[in-house]
Amino acid sequence: MPGFPFAARVRRPGDLALALALAAFGVGELWAVHVGPKPIAAPATALAGIALYWRRPRPLAATAALFALLAGESLLGVSSNKPDSPLLMALVCLYSAGAYLPLRAAAGALALAVAGIAVSTAGQSTNGHSDFVFTLVVVSAGWLVGRGLHGRVRQTAQLAARTERLEQEREAERLAAIVEERRRIARDLHDVIAHSVSVMVVQAGAAEDAFERDPAAVLEPMRAVQETGRAALVEISRLLGLLREDGAELGLAPQPRLADLASLVESARASGVPVDLRIEGTARPLPLGVDLSAYRIAQEALTNALKHAAGAPVSLVVRYGDGGVEVAVENDRAGEESSHRGGHGLVGMRERVAVFGGTLEAGPRPGGGFRVVAHLPAVGPA
Repeated sequence: MPGFPFAARVRRPGDLALALALAAFGVGELWAVHVGPKPIAAPATALAGIALYWRRPRPLAATAALFALLAGESLLGVSSNKPDSPLLMALVCLYSAGAYLPLRAAAGALALAVAGIAVSTAGQSTNGHSDFVFTLVVVSAGWLVGRGLHGRVRQTAQLAARTERLEQEREAERLAAIVEERRRIARDLHDVIAHSVSVMVVQAGAAEDAFERDPAAVLEPMRAVQETGRAALVEISRLLGLLREDGAELGLAPQPRLADLASLVESARASGVPVDLRIEGTARPLPLGVDLSAYRIAQEALTNALKHAAGAPVSLVVRYGDGGVEVAVENDRAGEESSHRGGHGLVGMRERVAVFGGTLEAGPRPGGGFRVVAHLPAVGPA
């Protein structure tokens, strides 16, 4: 049926409520004004009201159904001049046809209404002509009001549909970013475990060699195996739910740590970002996953600074404390896109921080620029 192609996407709880209210009012009015026969009038009136649920996505179909039902019950002996509900339903329906349909289709809906009114009033024993004129004037007024608001209604519906589409696209992008970041975390986890297992194998081999020469010397490599295994188990239990679903080959290259920030900073400076790196507190060993995630957060924050505020001075501060480590990245001025709304980089940072039960603050600075502060607790054995 002709109509706005975007109208069917509009959420319509209000349309359902109006349709049910008019159907209930119409059926109740049949008993109030003693209109019959009830076995014909009641279901026809209820269906006529419910047809108005489609008055916006399918205005022409709703108009045809409504006036066909009203004309049909009139031909079967139901009086149409006593109850007011048929006139109210017709008014609402014709207003919607005028507001939501193109001019040619709206004129067709009005023609269907005229035919339906003519059939409904033709069978009346008295005042058939005057009832026809009165009803036609009322519903035509509703149609004219709808035509007058057609442009505004069309713009509003288009804006609502566009907003909903953008929200869906934004949500899809956010979910895709989360999936991709979890895959990155899975790769990092693989490397952490691969490193831990490699150390355990080497230490186990050393213990075997030491056992033949000096059984007492076996204790030291076995303790190393125990500590390394405990650290690996902590990372497995924390990140197991983020393992990738695909079977792509995982790299075996060693993953970076906070100790490698100096080379990262030099790379950023070579890319045009003046970075000031400061280490506060006493650097201490961290769990492998925490160390890697802190490095990745600093890396992503520097990448965002390069994208959104190229050339702006950046401060990178790593603070070691008893409870963990904090990474703070700030730039002095904001670029055109520095708000980072819905940015995939921030999504990834939040994913990494959430895995370890940490906190992340990200947003514009009061004096301009952007600030990212991540705190990661030093949980698990180092």
